[in-house]
Formats: sequence, structure tokens, C-alpha cells
Amino acid sequence: MKILPLSTEAFFKKAVNVAECYGFSNVDDLRKKATAKGTTLLGLQKHKSEHEEFAHHVLADVFKHYSSSCDLKQKKPLMFYTPSTVSPASTPSVRINALTLNTVGTNDPLAEIVLLKSATSILRELGIKKFSLRINSIGDNDSSVRFLREAALRIRSRMHELPTELSNNMRANPGAVFAQLYNEKHPLAEELPSPIEYLTTPSRKYFKEVLELLGNADIPFELSDKLYANPNIYSHTIFEIVETSENENTSPIVLARGGRYDELTRPYVRGTLPSTGIVIAMRTNDKNSKFGRPRRRKANACLVHIGKEARIRSINIIETFRARKIPIEQCLYFERFSEQMAYAEAQHTKYILIIGQQEARDNVVLMRNTNDHSQQTVSIDRLPELLGMK
Repeated sequence: MKILPLSTEAFFKKAVNVAECYGFSNVDDLRKKATAKGTTLLGLQKHKSEHEEFAHHVLADVFKHYSSSCDLKQKKPLMFYTPSTVSPASTPSVRINALTLNTVGTNDPLAEIVLLKSATSILRELGIKKFSLRINSIGDNDSSVRFLREAALRIRSRMHELPTELSNNMRANPGAVFAQLYNEKHPLAEELPSPIEYLTTPSRKYFKEVLELLGNADIPFELSDKLYANPNIYSHTIFEIVETSENENTSPIVLARGGRYDELTRPYVRGTLPSTGIVIAMRTNDKNSKFGRPRRRKANACLVHIGKEARIRSINIIETFRARKIPIEQCLYFERFSEQMAYAEAQHTKYILIIGQQEARDNVVLMRNTNDHSQQTVSIDRLPELLGMK
């Protein structure tokens, strides 16, 4: 477990500031909003991780009556973060700080991209410079059935090598058993196939789109074909971020882990609710578990896009503003321009920044003043300076 030379308060302040720049809200704000709208936000559900280094809990909050939430009517997914301090059962005296980012209500691969862009930005803000994003796909349910069948055949003759607990669980929950073998680097894991080899055509297409978007969003990654997670919880994309070292004998330290966890929502909704999350967890150099919520300045502008190329460019613009500590509203999950403009106008910002395909190529945006409706073309490089002064 990574130990940071920061206080608990500093850890959460830095991490939350980044999360809010990318559009994530505190889960408590969603609870209050749900109560005001007459809907119910379920209590926090806790699921133990499959890895000892992640003895904290993976957190997942979903709306029980999601269809009645105003966010769905706006076609905007729920984006929220949950800060927590937990103690592993094996070492109760140790306090681990965890920030969970969740996006609920969209099958758009952009959800993974925004999560990972946010997570990598948080790590840099915390002073961690050398890390590697490892990513893989376990595909949809049909993909998992194919993989589990082949994996069981591969180790059938060596079942006696499994620990008793895993052997007893093999029939009821083979996915959890294989996930534990992978995570603990058990010798039998070397006999298991790569889950990516058993992806169905739709799953392969989805994963290809995720990888292309990662490249377009300037997020370096490493395809890790042996990365695996329990298919009773996860589906499609899974990922982890590890700290790297020049010393080859040093084991990588896991800094964050997550993926699509649609299956986790099944007990609360009819079918499943498309959901993606990542947990960033590490220890700090104090034992204080209290932390205050940082105040965020009101955004002076809202960014809207026209077309896929402009949408991806918007992510990098948001990062530029975040690095300069300038708040900005965004409409990444809206596809129609009319929906974006309606959302932007509802934010009552002084400026609306419009970026289309040509603007993305020319590295400019159309800057519209909402008071007098005047507009001008401005270089993206000048935006932080202009909006930072206004």
C-alpha cells in the first residue's frame, strides 16, 4: 500500500478538487437532491475487494428509482465520488484513505475515459509521477461463459493444488476463484487463458473503441491480458493503476483499481444499470480520519462540443483548466447540440465555449458572451488566461 507524505485532509482536498473539475459530485449532494425530488438513494453498499492490498471496500451507490431522477431526463449520467477512511480486517490499526469515482447510467465508453483521465490527474496532483495504467476486457456474459468453460478445463487435472476454500467454491463461483488466482499470482494462474481471447464480437468492438478513445485523450496505457476480475461483479473493461519503479526487483504498488460493475447493480434495479467506477486508495502520514470538504469556485464558462473529435478534445481542455485551477462546466455526455446549449444556459455562466470539428483541428473555440450574445474565436491556449482574469 502506497504511503503518501500528506495529511488525510490534504489527500482528500487534492483528490476531490480534481474529481469536481471533471464533473463528479459528492454522494451526499446526490442524497439531498434525491430526497428533494422524492426519490430514494440506497444506503452505501460495501463489497470486499478480492485483493489484500485493496482490503478497503469498493463502493457503489445507485438510485433505486433511477428512472425518475432529473439527471436521466436530461440524459446525463450520475457522476459522483465517495470519500472514506477504512481499516483492513487483518490490520485494524491501519487507516486507508479511499476516494471512489462512479459514473452510473451510461453505456458510453466515454465513461471509462473520463474516469481514467480523472484518476491519473488525481495521482499527479498527489505527487505521484511514475505509474502505469493496465487495462483489459472480460467482455459480456457470453464472453465470460466461454472463458470460464475453457479455464475450468485447463486446470481440471490440477484441482488438487487449489486451497481448500477455493476448491469448495469452484462449482458455485468459478469466476471469483479465477479472479483470486490471478490477483494472488498463484502458480495455477499461469495455466489459465487470457480472457480477451474469448470476447464476443460486440465485446471486442466495445473494447476497441475504449482503447481508441484512450489514445485520442492522451492517456498512456498498457494492455494487460492477464488482468481479470470476478464476472459476477464486473463486465467489459477492467483496469488498475500501479506505481512503477526503475528497480526491477520491486513489486508494483497498486494505486487504483476499477472497471464496469453493471452486475453489482442487479439486486436494486430491473436487469442491470450500466455503471463504471474506480477506487483510489493509499495511506497518509497521519492517523486523523477527519477531513473537510474543499469549496469550489463557481464556473465562469461552460464547454459544449459538436462531434466526436471535439468531444475528446474537450477532455484535454478540461484538464488544462484543472491544472490552472479554473473551474469549468462541461456537457461531455450530451450528444445533441441543442441539449448541450439548454444545459449550458441553465448553468448561468458568463460564457459558453463552443468547439466543433474544425475548431478542434485549429486549436480554437468560439467564445460566446451570454449577456450580450457577442462571440469571438479564441485560441485554446489563451482560454485559461482570459477566463482566469474575468
